[in-house]
Amino acid sequence: MQIVSPTYLRARMDLIREKLTATSDMQAALLRNGVYYDQKAIEEKAKSKQFPQTPLSFTELCTFNTWFVLHPEKVCGIEVITTSKEFPVTIQGDKAQILATIEKQESYSIIEMEALALEYELQINQL
Repeated sequence: MQIVSPTYLRARMDLIREKLTATSDMQAALLRNGVYYDQKAIEEKAKSKQFPQTPLSFTELCTFNTWFVLHPEKVCGIEVITTSKEFPVTIQGDKAQILATIEKQESYSIIEMEALALEYELQINQL
């Protein structure tokens, strides 16, 4: 199953919600921040239940770090688990990793970026 498919991502969110009900405080903090790496369990969940194939909503994209699961190329380093309940996950990277990540991204002209910003603003205003 493709990791970026809506079915996989929805199954991941559903499984995290289930796990949140029976976990310790620290484990719950990690789950709320989208730290869940058991791909086999997610794939089994996706097969056991029918999930819509429609694109993810804005709310779904913002839930349990889903956007970064969908776009791992946007992360400038590696996830590291900390002992903090408020901030249980941090990204560690150096300047070279940040520059490499930025260089990989599509480059847009100023006009294209302004057009995208206006388009996103219209979408947000319609919510």
